[in-house]
Amino acid sequence: MSAPLSKAQQALADYDEARADYMRFLSMDPPDYKAVNDAMVAMDEAHIRFKLAMGDFDPPTHLRPV
Repeated sequence: MSAPLSKAQQALADYDEARADYMRFLSMDPPDYKAVNDAMVAMDEAHIRFKLAMGDFDPPTHLRPV
């Protein structure tokens, strides 16, 4: 049985999963742009959670212009 992931490790795992989704949806023919956008939002959220877990208590609320 593996040890539970720390919040930072979980955020990185979530980021990797969202990035894989992003690449998969972008490479579709034609690309699924709504799914691509949703994956970018998930990547941003995971990045923010990672920064919070690492002690950066002033992370951006979003990473791309809204």
